[in-house]
Amino acid sequence: MARRTRLALGAALAVALLAGCGSAGTAPSDVVDPQATLRYATTYGASSFDPHKTRVAQDNIMLTQVYDRLVHRDRDANPIPGLAESWEFSDDGRTLTFRLREGLQFQDGTPLDAQAVRANLERAQEPDSITTTMLAPVEAIETPDPTTVVLRLNGPGTQLVLTLSDLPGMMVSPNAFGTPDKDAALVLRPVGAGRYTVADAQPGASYDFAAWDGYWDPASVTAERFEWEVVTDPQTRINALASGELDIAMATPLSIDPAAAQGLNSQVQTSLNHYVLHFNRTRSEFGKVDVRRALSTAIDRQALVGSALEGHGEAASQNFPQGYFAYNPELADRYAYDERAARETLAAAGLPDGFTFTAGVMNLPENERIAQIVQQQLDAIGVTMQIRLLSPAEMSPVFNRGELDAVLTTFSGRADPSLLLTTYFAPDSPQNPSHDVTPGFAEALAAANAEPDQQARGQLLGEVSATVVDQALMIPLAFSDLGATLTDRVVGYQPYRALDEWGGIGLTAAE
Repeated sequence: MARRTRLALGAALAVALLAGCGSAGTAPSDVVDPQATLRYATTYGASSFDPHKTRVAQDNIMLTQVYDRLVHRDRDANPIPGLAESWEFSDDGRTLTFRLREGLQFQDGTPLDAQAVRANLERAQEPDSITTTMLAPVEAIETPDPTTVVLRLNGPGTQLVLTLSDLPGMMVSPNAFGTPDKDAALVLRPVGAGRYTVADAQPGASYDFAAWDGYWDPASVTAERFEWEVVTDPQTRINALASGELDIAMATPLSIDPAAAQGLNSQVQTSLNHYVLHFNRTRSEFGKVDVRRALSTAIDRQALVGSALEGHGEAASQNFPQGYFAYNPELADRYAYDERAARETLAAAGLPDGFTFTAGVMNLPENERIAQIVQQQLDAIGVTMQIRLLSPAEMSPVFNRGELDAVLTTFSGRADPSLLLTTYFAPDSPQNPSHDVTPGFAEALAAANAEPDQQARGQLLGEVSATVVDQALMIPLAFSDLGATLTDRVVGYQPYRALDEWGGIGLTAAE
């Protein structure tokens, strides 16, 4: 915590000295410094370094530093080789075979072979794992030789390739789990096969990573150390960049314009991350579909983007943005803003005078601003949304225990569209406290996951979204522009639609 305080105080002092200036520090050269320490500020710190037992899906952002995955992703969230150099489905789609790279090992020297992959996937399937529903199609795992992993499926499974680029595909050394003591130690002392090891972790404040010299792709490890600070305030991140205390910082909608005003470069794109009002449909009045539809119609999403996100985002009609293969254009105007229609729908649901509910809200600047505007818009139709601020680490556990009527939160970009749909709407998912069955949902999702052609699959996933939107299982609000703000010395960064890969990011040597 002390490190974060020093950064915040130093950055606050620097802003008075650097107003109107570009990035501070010595002019960069063109040579990447392999011994550099890359200093990064993010808005969220991992609650756990155990990819299979964490209760917070957003932990995946930081866990990729330590854990490599079977599959990686390109900037548009398409699958590319990772620990697995290739994969293929059988003609009937019921067998998925992965070929691992030769000579892989974990950071503790344990071989990363087919048996290790099997042990990880079986652990990820355990009932208490956040990833268990993601691997539901996997019926059996076979390891005919050290570099071959064969997944026997009980049904459609085209989503599994991208699924294994996220938490389920993160490989932990088998020597680091399997007993209560070992599992407990993983929370802060991970043992993976990623580019970095954890040198020090102060949960919620700072995380220092040291380069691992055994990574299979050494060219992608371009910094000796990678230091992460948790800094939720956008202006503090910008000031720290301008003063030279940081090299790179997470760019969020509220930081992009102020960064530009100080001559700092932000590289962003519309991400898969989006803000939603997600209901517990067993609480308050949210068991009534017309109530949920009324609230969706009462929200002016364009106003949210313009005001709360300062124009750096996209109004959301569904859980996938325009241009993404799973986007359904027919849903664009399903709940166009109409305050009068919202009042009428609410009255038809038996609530002409409205009602009151409590929503958990992440205590991050963008989330709080969106919540305040949504609160005002719902108040216009007689609905009172009481706000309970929670940290990102608290949000999911509290909601999943059924202690809130709703949450205004961020759905992080999942590896595959079906993962998001399953995680939040499948009746047996631990992150769906309603545990209700939506007619037609499972059948539509199964049809999508049986389609090998991505364009055709995207259309089928759009039909799943149509079910979710028609039933107003949640209210999609806005997609955010995300990426990073950089000093002149940073090279190799590219914004991703979903999970940043982080490989190849480094600092040029100072002249």
